[in-house]
Amino acid sequence: MEVFGRAPLVHGAAGWQMNRYVPALQQELGFRYASDTRGRGPFLPLLASGSANVPQLPTTLPTFDELIGRADLAGVDPVDHLLALTDAPGARDHVFTLHAELEGGKYLPSLERLLRAWRQRGAHLTDLASYAATLDVHHLPRDAIVAGTVPGRSGTLAVQAG
Repeated sequence: MEVFGRAPLVHGAAGWQMNRYVPALQQELGFRYASDTRGRGPFLPLLASGSANVPQLPTTLPTFDELIGRADLAGVDPVDHLLALTDAPGARDHVFTLHAELEGGKYLPSLERLLRAWRQRGAHLTDLASYAATLDVHHLPRDAIVAGTVPGRSGTLAVQAG
């Protein structure tokens, strides 16, 4: 399949709505990486016959809309909460997913403030393709994709097990 004159390289499930069977199809279709899940960090999805060779780069941080209106975060600015999560001891790579209709609109000033703060703190901001290129796929953990929940988001979505 070609899009814009070339085959697509990445798959991203809208709203993290997918299941454990999709990675086999992604492999068959030749995707190089995917970001369909919520989780702790990059992994190779487990299949019935082993593991897929298309790494999952799960969203590791909450979205703005997941932080607004949560009782446990009453009075906490979403930007300050995200900065605290990324400044936590044991720093690691994160994947932040934004919704163009929210962070590009109503929450644009907050997004701009978050990006400025990350840059001021020395964070390296990059795209998924560049991030995927840094990974040693053969040494990624293997993990299952299961249905789960995350605070601030209604319903179930695809999450990294374990």
